[in-house]
Amino acid sequence: MPVMSPESRIRILREAAPGTWVAFSEDESRVVAYGNSYDEAVKAAEDAGEREPVITRVPLDWAARVFSC
Repeated sequence: MPVMSPESRIRILREAAPGTWVAFSEDESRVVAYGNSYDEAVKAAEDAGEREPVITRVPLDWAARVFSC
């Protein structure tokens, strides 16, 4: 399966509750679980049969930020 498009990933993250965690499949083609904590998302992904999930935290807000060194 192909990797999920950036647009699809952003849509999924925007639809999830702020501050929660989203688990994508190892090949990043689909969402396999959600969790209120990192550990909860990992466990839910593993319970769904995903051995190496890609875990991402949903931002608390979507304000643009600029970082500099």
